[in-house]
Amino acid sequence: MKISFLIVCICVLTIASGYGQEKVYYNQTEFGAMFGQSEDNWNGESEPRTSFSMITFHGVRFAKHHVVGVSVGLDHYPSIDILPFALGWRGFHGPKDKAQLIGGFDIGAGSTVLTEKTETEWGKSWYEGGVMVSPSIGAYFPGKKQKTAFTIILAYKLQEFSLFNGSFDQVNPRPFPSSGLPPGYNSLTETAYSLQSLVLRVGLSF
Repeated sequence: MKISFLIVCICVLTIASGYGQEKVYYNQTEFGAMFGQSEDNWNGESEPRTSFSMITFHGVRFAKHHVVGVSVGLDHYPSIDILPFALGWRGFHGPKDKAQLIGGFDIGAGSTVLTEKTETEWGKSWYEGGVMVSPSIGAYFPGKKQKTAFTIILAYKLQEFSLFNGSFDQVNPRPFPSSGLPPGYNSLTETAYSLQSLVLRVGLSF
């Protein structure tokens, strides 16, 4: 329910702002799928995965063929939903009124705010996001009036995140400062993941 509400809000805001801005403003909103390997299982093996991905990029055209801006999106992995947010660049090659080659690069981080923490009387587990890097290339097809365009994008995405598992201290809720543990824990482990994906997206730009 949270994911559906978020997607609807992003789409409505994107379309409204896209029509209300001057030409210096550029928006590119796309939906697609990510292909890669899942996180390692308990036995060290991983499985192929295909999952949902979307992104909306808001930028300023500072030169004829170049745009810089920020992006936010939603990536649905098998065990976690990540909201990537990044600084980005988009570049175009070709005549303005015809199909163009479009390149892009985004670098930022991922938020795990949509993934709930798990807590029992014995401990707690949660995810924290990490670095995100995504170069892309594709095609840009302008409409007849050049107010909107259709895009097809192929991207590589590297997303890092960590899973934390902590056990509560049932005897001494406040460990010695030298232990390095948060108050109330007698152990805390971190499992770091680095997922690589091939992403295929289609969408519209304004």
